[in-house]
This record gives sequence, structure tokens and C-alpha cells, in this order.
Amino acid sequence: MLAGHSTDRTVDLTTKWDGAPAIFAGINPENGKFFVGTKGVFAKNAKLNYTDKDIDENHPAEGLNKKLKIALRYLKELDIKGVIQGDMMFTSEDLKMQKIDGETYVTFQPNTIVYAIPVNSTLAKQVTAAKMGIVWHTSYSGDSLPEMKASFNINIGRLSQTKNVWFRDASFVDASGTATFTKDETDKLTALLSQAGT
Repeated sequence: MLAGHSTDRTVDLTTKWDGAPAIFAGINPENGKFFVGTKGVFAKNAKLNYTDKDIDENHPAEGLNKKLKIALRYLKELDIKGVIQGDMMFTSEDLKMQKIDGETYVTFQPNTIVYAIPVNSTLAKQVTAAKMGIVWHTSYSGDSLPEMKASFNINIGRLSQTKNVWFRDASFVDASGTATFTKDETDKLTALLSQAGT
């Protein structure tokens, strides 16, 4: 993908964020109501959560129950149109201050990877002010949930900003023309990968 050192084409990459749980949120096109859910929201008997009571009935397990209630409360503030999917990265109670190599970081571990942000950074201030964090990666459109089609070109610029929700998309910053390889660099890398393969 990076070969050729071209400046006239874009390089579209996404970053895999290691969040959990998967969160679906938005407006159910069949009734116009805001909901949150987990995997399976497009099934025939989907567990859609419009209220805390729905979450208690559909997801009684304590950890998931608590995270979905936080998502239901705060994701409404984003004024989501349609339905979008993301990975929850943290709630405020997941954040810890941790020393790593003598420096203090804000850390959180939604799944297997520990994320660490230097405590004095702008990002750390945004994260510690938020009630939750989420990385959006997929949008859905259609007239009913079971018929919705997925798109990985999500436009988070349409979402309302709120200090309660730290969010971003999974796109990798477009580095076309600057992070591409010349033919010589491509040949060297290909040779090294071949060597590693054998």
C-alpha cells in the first residue's frame, strides 16, 4: 500500500483500538428513539436499550450493565444521526494514575492493552474530564435495523462536542506523500520480510 512514493493518491488506514465492550448507539429508524446496545442489535429479537430498565432486563451482568448505563446517559449528548458503532475505551472509574519509567501517566485497560497518556498533556486533561471514552469505527444506514448496511467511512465531525464524552474515529492520519516508500525502500523491506519468512 505504501509502495511507489506517490503523492497523488490517498492512503486510507484505520487503527485497531483494543476497546470493550462494542457499543452501538443512535436512532432506531423504526420508532425515532435513541438507543444503545451491544453486538446483535441487528438481529430479529434485538436487545435495544432505551432506558436503564431495559439495560437491567437485557444485560444484568454487573460490569456490562454499568457501562451501558453510562453510554445511554452520555452518548445522547452527541446528537447521533443514524446508528454508529464503536469500542468503549474507558469510563471515569477505569482511569488510574500510574508511574512508568519515572513519569506519571493516566492509564486505562479496556481489554488486553494498557493505554497510557502523559498526565500533563492536553489529551490527558480531556480524558480525565470525560465520563467515558469511545472510538467510533462504523456507521450504519437503512430504514430498519435488520436491513442496515455498514460503512467504514464514519464522519464524526457531525457529532456534537461534549466534555462528558471523549471520542475519535479509528482513521489513521493521512500520510500519503510523506510516509510512503521509494522503490529502493520497498525492495529493501520486501527482502527483509522474505528473509524473516524463511
